[in-house]
Amino acid sequence: MVLNVKPEDENRSLTYTIQNIVVKTSLNIEEDLVLKNINVKTNNTEYNPERFPGLFMRFKNPKCVVIIFRNGKLILTGLKSFNQIKSVIELLVLKLNESCKIHIDTNSIHPEVVNIVITADFFKQINLDLAAIKLENTIYEPEVFPGLVFKPSKPIKSVFLIFSTGKIVCTGIREKSIIEPALVNLGRLLNDEKLFMTS
Repeated sequence: MVLNVKPEDENRSLTYTIQNIVVKTSLNIEEDLVLKNINVKTNNTEYNPERFPGLFMRFKNPKCVVIIFRNGKLILTGLKSFNQIKSVIELLVLKLNESCKIHIDTNSIHPEVVNIVITADFFKQINLDLAAIKLENTIYEPEVFPGLVFKPSKPIKSVFLIFSTGKIVCTGIREKSIIEPALVNLGRLLNDEKLFMTS
């Protein structure tokens, strides 16, 4: 997808890709799940209660990981499309109903997106030294890490990891509709503060 960030005198575009959608939800069960039994009776699972209280269940299509806790709470991670959320939940419920005889109604499951990770590219060099001075709420230690961390609270609360190449990573966004405005606002801010380097 291409977004247009429009300064006064030129057009500048960027592309973005959703890298990870993290979702939390619950199976709404009356009794605790026996994770040890699920681990034995299903494929592609990992359960080590001494290291972590949840069971990891991996799916190949769509590729993702579901973390299941004994109280029925779930965390889905690794998804790259919002359309995949419902599919994964249906696959999980089918797997639990068939192999473990756990009867769960998919209609009672209400997923909530808690984080979206996006990568984007402005295709323009960014002056990070100047950005660290001009932008508020930044962390920039180039001797430790080459990217600048920028945490705007307005107009959209999010976290940006900005690289001098023009590539960025955005996290902390929970709604798909906010992705484009957040990236456009960042582009305008970088342009207004003259942080894009001219060739």
